[in-house]
Amino acid sequence: MKNRRNFYRLLQVQPDAPIEVIRASFRTLMRELKEHPDLGGSTARAALLNEAYAVLSNPERRAAYDRRLFEEYTKRAFPPDSSDKRPLVTLFCPVCKTPMARKTQPGERCSVCQTPLQSKNAAALSRAYRRSVFRIKRNGRILYRSVNSPKAREAEMIDVSPKGMRFLCSEKVEPGSILRVSGPTFEASATATNIHERVVEGRKLYAVGVSFLAVDFEDAKGAFFSASA
Repeated sequence: MKNRRNFYRLLQVQPDAPIEVIRASFRTLMRELKEHPDLGGSTARAALLNEAYAVLSNPERRAAYDRRLFEEYTKRAFPPDSSDKRPLVTLFCPVCKTPMARKTQPGERCSVCQTPLQSKNAAALSRAYRRSVFRIKRNGRILYRSVNSPKAREAEMIDVSPKGMRFLCSEKVEPGSILRVSGPTFEASATATNIHERVVEGRKLYAVGVSFLAVDFEDAKGAFFSASA
């Protein structure tokens, strides 16, 4: 492989993704997320995405690439048995797309970007959620960044629950975007589920609702039990 980057990671799909999913992800990256140079994207980045799509959209080139990918990750020859011809790595960090060699454990974080991969004490969080108010209003600054943005952006927290949160920002975040979010008492990986425009003091802002994929709270009980509970 001349290009050492993982084509599945570049297109943000799993190695067993069907061609329809690969095509849709490629179009989303190039058009909606404006990776295409005509829309302000980087020429070098667009060239990588085009190369990845050219390989993964062609069955023969994809099969050859999968063989090379298998050998690169396993350091052994590709098996002749047709029942074992899937790429080895099927789990990735939702934010930086680093491949995972195994299923993650509660409280584990990505070794590269330190994003939470699986919630710690999920049962305790569930109990706290049932016995608390639906959402707790919280003010304060948070940082968030998307898969395609290496730079974190600031936002204002609106409210938070064990399952998700809302924040106010100046950037329009597309629904379905994968985000890393960090605040004073938590860090999380999350999916943007909804967005609404607001005008605050003459400025156009966006209220973004996210659902946590994995979250690590410093103190779930203290954060979510109401005074009247």
